[in-house]
Amino acid sequence: MPLTVSRSQYIAKTRLANSSINPLVLTILSAALSLYAAVPAQAQVAAGASLAPINLAQATAPPQFIPTDVTPFTVSPERNSFSPGYKFRVFQSLPERLWFNITTEVSQRLDTNVLFTYSHPKADYAFRALPNITVGYNILKNTSIYANYFVIKDVFSNNFSNINFPTTQSLSWGIQHNKRLGEKTNLQFNFQARELWQTAHLHQFDFLPGLTLTHTFSPNNIVYGSTLLQMRGGDYFVAPTREIDPFYTLGYLHRKGQWALVINDTLVTNFRHPPFNDSVPQQSNVSMIADIEVNHPISRCFPALLAFIRAEPIWNWDSHKAAGISGFDFRFYGGLRLTISKPSYYGQMDDLRNQIKESDKSQPTGASPGDSTSVNPGNSNSTGSDNTNTGNNSSSDNSTSNMPGDPKLKGL
Repeated sequence: MPLTVSRSQYIAKTRLANSSINPLVLTILSAALSLYAAVPAQAQVAAGASLAPINLAQATAPPQFIPTDVTPFTVSPERNSFSPGYKFRVFQSLPERLWFNITTEVSQRLDTNVLFTYSHPKADYAFRALPNITVGYNILKNTSIYANYFVIKDVFSNNFSNINFPTTQSLSWGIQHNKRLGEKTNLQFNFQARELWQTAHLHQFDFLPGLTLTHTFSPNNIVYGSTLLQMRGGDYFVAPTREIDPFYTLGYLHRKGQWALVINDTLVTNFRHPPFNDSVPQQSNVSMIADIEVNHPISRCFPALLAFIRAEPIWNWDSHKAAGISGFDFRFYGGLRLTISKPSYYGQMDDLRNQIKESDKSQPTGASPGDSTSVNPGNSNSTGSDNTNTGNNSSSDNSTSNMPGDPKLKGL
């Protein structure tokens, strides 16, 4: 290919030729100028490219993480309803208002379209580690504040497009409020502010308000529905500036013996560009993620350690065939999940204290604590004692219905 010389290079060569420089030096400089002209333009500016601002369009999110992976709050609390979290005796010495849930999941999966492309899907096999920690504190009887942190690390057998590189991390704080709608229905209001790190040079911030309605038909049959609005931005507490993503989830949990079946389906609509100009990725799309999981404790002596299998079909549409958010993918998981948890006893203890006070007020004047009329359930005059016993039982039932792994539920 003939070498091209620019006007400035020609002038430089002419000046060198008219000068009294050694001919050998002149030859070397001329060759260097010619070689520089032969280098493509994009290679000439490569050395200074790192000094330019990073273009967000180039820092794309890892394609292997679906919306319910990095925003699992619509699924995880309900999925753990039948997970008997291991409870140590030392937990009894902790504050009654304190609660926490520590879950670690390790799994292997078959992924039929790991890059989420519209055509020519590439299958892969992946190992995933997912520790998730939530610590909360009841500030009121039914209201608590909490912090959450989780990490997702995938390692693939075929490292297509360097998808092994990123490690996703999420750190958030939030507030939640529970409202009882009858004996078997609970409505939870939730709000989170969280930061999400997905890959190098890509930092996300989300506001996550949500509602979850749970109805217990029986201790072994639970249905739930939730909606969550993900408002995403690029800077801390500045959102939405990149996208708005509503989540809609319906689910059903069933248990028979120590076997548990969890079925849920989530619809996610991603609104990106337009109206937002800094979205990552730019293209809007719609996704539906279904999960069907069967789990069973590894041992009766240690029910907190569950073995599970999970099928997860994923549909994407309205993405204009954009890579990373298109096509159909089917994932099949197998793994282990360990849960260590402590519920808050503040609400139950507060109810118990109030019932004792009411019982003391309703006790006849002059009756002693040892009077048979105040402790005999069969006596028609023992109204105060009957109310106390009935209240204690109802309080215990209400608390265990929301307490994962309670021994009362294990025998059902």
